[in-house]
Amino acid sequence: MRRSSSSDNSGTPATNPGLTRPSGYVPHGGPLPSPPQQELPLPLTSALCILACLLIGTADALTHGQYSLPSLLLVLMAAAIAWAASSHSFATIVLPPSRARLFVAITFLDCLLAAIRFRGGLYGTGVPLAISIALVIAAAAAALLAATLGLVNQALLISIVLIGGAAVAMIISSPAPLIDTWEMLQAAARGLLAGHNLYTQHWRPHLPGQATAYGYFPGPAVVLAPFYALFRDVRYGILLSTLTSAVLIARISRHPLAAVFGTLFLLYPYFTFSIEQSWIEPITLLTLLLLAWSLRRHKTGYATLLLAALLTFQQYSLIFVPLVAASKGFGIRRTALSLALSATFTLPWVIATPHLFFHAAILYSLHYVFAYQSLSLFHLLADLTGGLGYVALVLGMLLALTISMVRIRKDASFLMGCSVTLVTLNLFNKISRFNEWELAAGLILAAGAEALTLSTLREDIPPPYS
Repeated sequence: MRRSSSSDNSGTPATNPGLTRPSGYVPHGGPLPSPPQQELPLPLTSALCILACLLIGTADALTHGQYSLPSLLLVLMAAAIAWAASSHSFATIVLPPSRARLFVAITFLDCLLAAIRFRGGLYGTGVPLAISIALVIAAAAAALLAATLGLVNQALLISIVLIGGAAVAMIISSPAPLIDTWEMLQAAARGLLAGHNLYTQHWRPHLPGQATAYGYFPGPAVVLAPFYALFRDVRYGILLSTLTSAVLIARISRHPLAAVFGTLFLLYPYFTFSIEQSWIEPITLLTLLLLAWSLRRHKTGYATLLLAALLTFQQYSLIFVPLVAASKGFGIRRTALSLALSATFTLPWVIATPHLFFHAAILYSLHYVFAYQSLSLFHLLADLTGGLGYVALVLGMLLALTISMVRIRKDASFLMGCSVTLVTLNLFNKISRFNEWELAAGLILAAGAEALTLSTLREDIPPPYS
C-alpha cells in the first residue's frame, strides 16, 4: 500500500502551463496516437467498502436474511469495516494497480462461488427457474473473466443483460410467491388503478402472521402501479429500479474501476430471490442515489423533490432526513419544505381513513410478527433486560447520526454517511432482514465508488454522479 500524492489526484505528471499548444495543433507527421489507458490504484476506502459488502451478502445468503449466530458475526464485522472505511484515516492510502487487479479478481471469484452455492428463490419452479440459475452463474463467470482481462465496463454490461434476464426468468418461474409483500403491492397497485383507497383493501394471508393490509406509505404503490398496468406484476418496476441503480453506482466516478461496484451490486447473493420477494428497497436506493447526485451538483430543487419522494416510501427513510439537512447548500428550510411536500402527498389517505392508515403504516411495523427472526442485536439485548434493546437502538442511532452529520457538514461523503447510519440502524433495529441489509450493501458500494474520485479527479471537476 502507498499514500496517494497530494499534488495531483489524477496520478499523472503535472503539465507546464507555459508549454501548452494552441487548439487544433497537429504535430509534424500527423496526429500522435492515443496513449493507452493508465491503470490507477484502488483507494483503501473503496476496497474496505467492497469487503463490507461481501460480508453482508454472505450473511444475508446464509439464512435468507434471518437471524443466526454466524450471520450476526458477519454483519458485525461488516459494520466495523464500514465505519473504518468512513474514517479519514484511510482516505489517502491506496492499493497499487497490481494489487488492485488481484483484489478485484478475488472479489469476482467470491461472487462466482456465491452464485453456485446460493441458487434460485423460494417458490420458483420448472425450466424458467433453471434458466434463471444458469444466467446468474453465467453472469458471475463472465464478470470474473472480463475483470481478469481488465474489461470492467464490459463486465457491467454483461451483468446487466444476464442478471436482468435471470430476474425476468425468476418472475416467470414464481408467478405468485407466498409472501405478503408481493400480495400487498399487487393489490395496492390494482386497487389504485381502480380508484380504491390503499388502506381499505384486505386479502387472505398465505401463511399465519402475514400482513392482510397495505403496510407502506403510499409512494411505492403509486410508483409501481404503471408496471402492474403494463405487465400485471409490480416486480418489473423493482427490477428496473435495481438495474438503474447499478448503472448510477458505476457512473459515480470516472475511475476505470467504478464499473466494478455496479457489477458487484447486481451479483449480490440471492439477488433473484430479492426480486421474487418484491421488496421495495431498490426503489429507495435509486432515490437516494439521485438525491446524492443532486446534492453534489447543488441542484437543490431536484434534491427537495427527491427527499419528499423518499419520505413517501418506507418508515425508516426518516433516518436520512438529518443527513440531508446537514448537507451544505441544502439546510433546514429546504428540508422542512420536503417534509411538507411528502406530508401533503400522504394527507388524502390519512384524512380518508386515519385509523386504518395509522394501524397499517405505523403500528404494523412496531408489532411485526416475525421480528424475532431479525438479523440484529435487538433481541439478544432485549433478552438481557426488557428495555435494553430500545436503549441501544436510540443511543446507537444518536451516535451514528451525530458523527455522520458532523462529517457531512465538513464535506464528507453523503453516501458514506447514509451507509454507516443504515448499517447501525440494521444492527440495533427490531426488524432487520434480507432487504434492509441488501439496501445497506448497495449504499456501501455506492460510497466505495464515490471514494474512487479521490484518486482521479481534481476538486473543481465533479463526477457525473456522486
